[in-house]
Amino acid sequence: MKAIGKVSSLLVIINLLFACSNDKAEVKTNDENSESKTQVQEEKDKNTNGKIEQNDTVDNEVVKTNRVLTEDEVLKAIKTQLKTDLSKILPSKLPLSKGKHLTATTKSSANYYEVVFMESDKPISINNKALKNKHKATVIARLNVKKYANLTKSSEQIAFEDYSKLGGQKVNLGYGITGYQDAGAGSVFTSWNEGRWALNTRSLTTKGEQGVKLAKEATKFLETNTLPIPKPNGLVHLDVERSGNRITWQKEKIVYTIDQVKDPLDALRIATSFEN
Repeated sequence: MKAIGKVSSLLVIINLLFACSNDKAEVKTNDENSESKTQVQEEKDKNTNGKIEQNDTVDNEVVKTNRVLTEDEVLKAIKTQLKTDLSKILPSKLPLSKGKHLTATTKSSANYYEVVFMESDKPISINNKALKNKHKATVIARLNVKKYANLTKSSEQIAFEDYSKLGGQKVNLGYGITGYQDAGAGSVFTSWNEGRWALNTRSLTTKGEQGVKLAKEATKFLETNTLPIPKPNGLVHLDVERSGNRITWQKEKIVYTIDQVKDPLDALRIATSFEN
């Protein structure tokens, strides 16, 4: 009987020890689960602290909003990214392809700012790293604005010419405007003046008629659309080969430049959308 009692006591002790071991294992498992949940929550908190205006990774390039921003709203958002003492003047319209979304990269300082306007298939936040990938977004235009030390320096950026004084073969561009054609270095230039603006088109010598055609199209467009009023001058250069379109004008010491636009008439559309 004593032996049976000892055996029973031993079994009770073993059961108690086993139960304690299970309790410790369960406590440890619960602690690990709790720690794991805490880590997950911390990651969520980190992610929600990011700002839409400047995502840190390419994975987050798509703007997550309840609706897609309009072109006007994107332009207003671009202005908030510019840290400059200059007045923030942007075009009101950009030549977006159908179904594309407007975005941009920006640079700025006290006397300078640059905006590279881009279009993308999906909304991408301004200045996002994804915009460095040409497969994610395409440049449609660039705007540079710079303040120079004096009027002489700013005027040098324009290189305004009165083409009637330079001579060349006269060309009737319509609307009472006379152009002057001149050739050199494999190119043909058709040049004319409208008010304080000097304008010219460039084509290859083998495509001289295309330069005249583009000049006539530009003249027709400007009959119903107005370029900014320069102080004192502005210059339009339109390229038939779509490689060097450039529009520059000054407001005294401040010079505005539009370039990196493929379609020469699109360059005019952008410039004429600025407020005077």
